Amino acid sequence: MAELRLNMDDLTMLLREKNIFSIKDVEYAILEANGKLSVLKKQEQESVTKKDLNVLTSELKYLPSEVVVDGTIVERNLRELNITKDWLYNELRSLGIKSVSEIFYAELQSDGSLYIDKNN
Repeated sequence: MAELRLNMDDLTMLLREKNIFSIKDVEYAILEANGKLSVLKKQEQESVTKKDLNVLTSELKYLPSEVVVDGTIVERNLRELNITKDWLYNELRSLGIKSVSEIFYAELQSDGSLYIDKNN
């Protein structure tokens, strides 16, 4: 570390950037040529995945995308998502929204539902 002019404060900062707050959780670490730190956590500190827990997952229908910003429909995103304005208007009506001008931000979620943040 001395050769690289890296002190413990620098190392602990780099670890915190990887959400590691104690050096005791590190099995192995490499300071890469680009200056970034690669870390292998100790097995007991590894994050559990849905696969590890045999949790059922569903395939994503959509990549979450904004469809309304500041009361304006993002038509390019509708085209890319292959959804129509009519579909959007019907969804909004079913949620009690009469006009897109009522919406500050609307995002199509991965499951096909809408997240809506109305204007105040």
